[in-house]
Amino acid sequence: MKQREPAVRISTPELLGMDEIYKEEGEDGTTYGLSELGLLVNRFLLVGKFVGKSDEDERSILRVKDSFNEVSLYVGSYYSDSLELLEELTESDNVLVVGKVSISSAQSQFSKRFYLENISRISELERKYLEAKAVQFLSDRVKKISRAISSGIKEKEELSTLLNSEKNGIGLSRRFELKGSIDVEKFSDQVNIFLQSVNKSNRDSILKEIKNYREISMDEIADKFDGKIPREELENEIRDLMNDGEIMEIKTGIYRYVP
Repeated sequence: MKQREPAVRISTPELLGMDEIYKEEGEDGTTYGLSELGLLVNRFLLVGKFVGKSDEDERSILRVKDSFNEVSLYVGSYYSDSLELLEELTESDNVLVVGKVSISSAQSQFSKRFYLENISRISELERKYLEAKAVQFLSDRVKKISRAISSGIKEKEELSTLLNSEKNGIGLSRRFELKGSIDVEKFSDQVNIFLQSVNKSNRDSILKEIKNYREISMDEIADKFDGKIPREELENEIRDLMNDGEIMEIKTGIYRYVP
């Protein structure tokens, strides 16, 4: 029995940007959607907020939105849970979605649909963390593809080494073959906008935590944000808050909010 493809952690810019089909050789070869950055996607993992549900030709359609775009997911034979669970979702619920990409290229016309396999509620904190991880993967890929373009690397084996993945090397090689080059600026701009919003959110969270205490140490702050904000980023934000006069260091490594 053929194993299912692993779900690729992804954000909507790449998911919605798929515009080519790639099929593995052989009768049982897997069919993938090929993204603008050469990512091969058969199944995907996406986090965002539940927007709503509608019906089309007796088929339910869920709408989920991450920090970039809204995407529609059809509920059909791929869905693994009770339909009653979908009725419990309310607008702006934080959700984690596992989905399936369905690609058609009949009569040389490319079309795609996304089908729901599974959906679950998650916390706001989990959504922010998982979305940041997806954007981090996107950012890393953008940097590596930029390096490939500037170095003139287009061979599948070299690309696989650069991306630490044979499959990603195949996808990127195919993208270069079809399009010649890749618009990485489009995606790097989206990444930068997202990171700026995350940094502002982190800054606000850190300041709010400091306000809760008469004084608090760097180690105590780090413990409270363990696994959510890297230590180096915490220290940078603390430094910026001091420079802006929001907090003061009353003694080495001990901070207080300045009202």
